[in-house]
Amino acid sequence: MRARLLLCLLAWLLSACERTPEANRQLDNYLERVGRVLDQPVQPFEVERLSQYRLPDRRLRLLEIPEQRIGLLELLVESRRCQTLQQRVSERNSSLGKVMPWQHRLAFDGALIQAIDDCLQVLAEDEDRAQLRSDLSAIAEEKRAALPAVFWNALNASPEFEYYLRFDDQPLPLSQQPLEDRRALTALQQLTEVGNGLPAQLPPDRARLEAYFQALQQSQRSSQLIHSLTRLTHALQQAVIMLESRQAQQLCPLGQPTAKSRILLTVFTTFYAGDIQPQMAQVQRLGQPWNATLTRLAEVPGIPPANVEYFSELQALWQTYQDSVQQHSLAWQQVLGACQMQPGQPGWQSPREQHSN
Repeated sequence: MRARLLLCLLAWLLSACERTPEANRQLDNYLERVGRVLDQPVQPFEVERLSQYRLPDRRLRLLEIPEQRIGLLELLVESRRCQTLQQRVSERNSSLGKVMPWQHRLAFDGALIQAIDDCLQVLAEDEDRAQLRSDLSAIAEEKRAALPAVFWNALNASPEFEYYLRFDDQPLPLSQQPLEDRRALTALQQLTEVGNGLPAQLPPDRARLEAYFQALQQSQRSSQLIHSLTRLTHALQQAVIMLESRQAQQLCPLGQPTAKSRILLTVFTTFYAGDIQPQMAQVQRLGQPWNATLTRLAEVPGIPPANVEYFSELQALWQTYQDSVQQHSLAWQQVLGACQMQPGQPGWQSPREQHSN
């Protein structure tokens, strides 16, 4: 019985450790060590901060599209000379067509418009079909005008798009190899091209659209990146507060290295340069194309206001992180410089020199 209890306790302890990813433990350890040297409190990260990057409710992101005259086509398309159009109309008015997902609707509407255009060419010389041509042209124009809204509904009603932009409970994993998100970013860029091309250029077929969305579904990098950006921003801002404190400014009152300043230098070279900078390098490598791609997507015409607000939040997160990186670097320069311990100054010691002493 006792052995079983010990095993249960061990399993609980192991699971408790696993709940905090190594990347986040490194951040906590870094802040704890800076705070210990400078005798400063550390404000812990509040997980609730991640929730501000949750996508707005789907109902707020979906656009109202007036009921279009697709049913009228059944009455209009009476010629066997437009069989493709007849097939499209039958498909849309079937039981499955009436509950067609927006993603499929985007591809379908493109195919329907193309079928109408083809039918108009077939009927171009038929003088008895002048009214039919006029009605078909009006319907095609309605469908074209609605394509941008259908595009955004296809994104916003897509579980794959929502999955890609959710915030994860895990940061980017630690890896000595560069992390990549090329396939998902390429898919998002291609979707952006689709949206920008509308309505002049019709959307691609269903198979191509599904491939784009599937690429988003298979990626975890965007959601992990949102987590890492939020955690890193908090950590860097906390470090800046401590490095700008009165204790930090008085670390070397005579402008020469002190015992405490040498401990702080060890924190810088071992825990910041050794642990945190590699995290930041991964975030920068993934984040730059991610931010650029989302910025271009946010410029696609017809974007719903809820998406505008959400993308603005992500862009602000990226910019705040960039600002925090600069402020953090400057704070370290000022503290180490005041102690003559920056690279090139008399008190500087590289990690190798520190370990050899």
